[in-house]
Amino acid sequence: MRKSLFAFVIILNLFLFTIINRVEAADNQETNRKVVLISFDGMKNESIKKYMKENKLPHIKKLQDNGVSAKNPITITPSLTAPSHAAIATGATPKQTGIVSNHWHEPNKALYNDESGFQAESQVPPLWVEARKQGKTTATIAFPGANPKEGKQGDYSIYFGKTWSPSNLESLTFTEATKWDLSPISFTPMKEAELSIKMENNKKQLIHILAIDSTNDQQPNYDTFVLSEDKKVDEDDSIVKGNQWGSLSLQVTDQQTAGFWFKIKADNPDLTLPISLYRTEVISSLISGPEGFSDEITKEFGFYPAQDDDTALKKGWITRKEYQEISTRFVMWVTNVSLYIKQTYNPDLLMLYTPQIDHEQHKYLLIDPRQPGYSPERSEKFMSYIEWSYRLADKVVGEIMNSLNEDDYLFVVSDHGMEPAHSTLSPNKVLKDAGLLTVDQKNKIKYKESKAFAIPSGSAAHVYINLQNREKDGIVPLEEYESVRRLIIQAFEEAEVNNKKGPVIQYNMKQIFTAIKTDTYSFNKLQEQVKDIWGYLFKQKIHPYEKVLKQTNKKNTLLEHQNSGDVVLIGAPGYVMGSGIEKNVSPPIELGTHGGDAGRSMLRPVFMAIGAELYKGKQINSMSNLDIAPSIYSLLELDIPSFVEGNKIEEIFKETEPKKGTPD
Repeated sequence: MRKSLFAFVIILNLFLFTIINRVEAADNQETNRKVVLISFDGMKNESIKKYMKENKLPHIKKLQDNGVSAKNPITITPSLTAPSHAAIATGATPKQTGIVSNHWHEPNKALYNDESGFQAESQVPPLWVEARKQGKTTATIAFPGANPKEGKQGDYSIYFGKTWSPSNLESLTFTEATKWDLSPISFTPMKEAELSIKMENNKKQLIHILAIDSTNDQQPNYDTFVLSEDKKVDEDDSIVKGNQWGSLSLQVTDQQTAGFWFKIKADNPDLTLPISLYRTEVISSLISGPEGFSDEITKEFGFYPAQDDDTALKKGWITRKEYQEISTRFVMWVTNVSLYIKQTYNPDLLMLYTPQIDHEQHKYLLIDPRQPGYSPERSEKFMSYIEWSYRLADKVVGEIMNSLNEDDYLFVVSDHGMEPAHSTLSPNKVLKDAGLLTVDQKNKIKYKESKAFAIPSGSAAHVYINLQNREKDGIVPLEEYESVRRLIIQAFEEAEVNNKKGPVIQYNMKQIFTAIKTDTYSFNKLQEQVKDIWGYLFKQKIHPYEKVLKQTNKKNTLLEHQNSGDVVLIGAPGYVMGSGIEKNVSPPIELGTHGGDAGRSMLRPVFMAIGAELYKGKQINSMSNLDIAPSIYSLLELDIPSFVEGNKIEEIFKETEPKKGTPD
């Protein structure tokens, strides 16, 4: 009996041991889930809702209908690109990442030092680095903070590199061609011209251009052009028709290639007069991956293209259509490279970024009558440019969605929204008027003699005190620090400007009279506009610096890092910060701005996601950009690092029901 009982116990233990091992093996088994995250810089929550309602974003609408989304997502303050992307990538606020703005000053460096948030390294590791540590394969394409130069990139990483030469409109004078090898047939004697490009390293890149008449029509009609570095026509050269886009890759150093896109504007086909050649900037990229990866990407997709060209558009070198072609080329290059890496290397985490929405909104967000040059007609024209950028984003979403497998998850996010700007504030002028900043006879800042100065970025600015033993050549003794800071705070808290609602009131009055004439007026709208007019008449002054923050014992994640200013300024809606020191208020340096308080409705970002274990067609009320990283850690079954301040978005996962009593 004892032997039988003993044998039964042994068998039972073996059985339980097997079950436990199987459970543990299942728990430790690597997930097959893959995550793709697209960040559309500046994609505005309000705009997405509007365009979807108008059926202009079919792919994004499909994503929302079949996945999860947030009605009122929120980013961080300051709502700027670099710190907000650092928050998306890490789940941590600026107090940990050190990315406190798009631009800031670092202690112990020259006072005029201006650190870029786009080149600086986050002081806590981003998703792609942590995922690599835990055995995952990652890829980052043009994503802010994933700079191979800093060694903090994904397994497969592509980032913008050096601009070797700015864009230009070149004038070409053609003469009889000589000493060309392997040239195509021409029905009129070939002609040639030279293009000399001044490079960043002060060298000149000489390009030979051969003009060919490919039409046997008994007329000189030079319609085909060859761009070559050695006057030997081969596969390294670019052969293109006139008035069509072409590209040329250059070997700018022994180990570095770059390139440019161009269009020859052949207005006179006989070339008896000079013709124009527009070219984009000559740009290179930083590519990191296994051996041969860089050559593989370059061979498949060519060089990293120019992102846009505002200068050329402003000077009339290119049309609006050509400008959009340049921007589209960049966005689709990033998209196609990302899809290639996804399909070829199957990374567990792929993160890509496109900037076109942010760029267009900065230039064209003309929706407020207080903005210079506003008119309904001009606003409609400008908003069509912004709509184009959203439609391009929709195309990217469609391409990515078509590539998804059953275990794939797609996150579509943005870093912030955008507000219209009607005025530029000059915080350094306020400091100058308060006797805290010194200038020379040419109104240039004398940093070594100034007690404080401001570095603006978007609608925010950091004010740094020139403190002894902290700053290089500091002049403010430690015992005077608090008194200087009080003066700074007082100066900005007391700063007032005229209420610029005048144009809005004028516009509202016009609407009122028009509506009364046509008997189409809404009583609620009338109440709202009368209240606006009443407020304007009796409140002519406003405080443009909405928040003047200083470091205190209270928790303030913006001021708990040494990169932060001693005082941080957040502008009121409608105001962008500038670096001028002549006027307190001037016309806006950009029509669209961000960087203000993240709680403002126009600054809300976008959050959408789709995947097998996420709800279908569900909208949650809110979430933070800080919650994106921990949610992806969870999907990939990775340990969430201790520095993460956000939380997994429980409501979007099927296996987790929303907590009862959660407020809407």
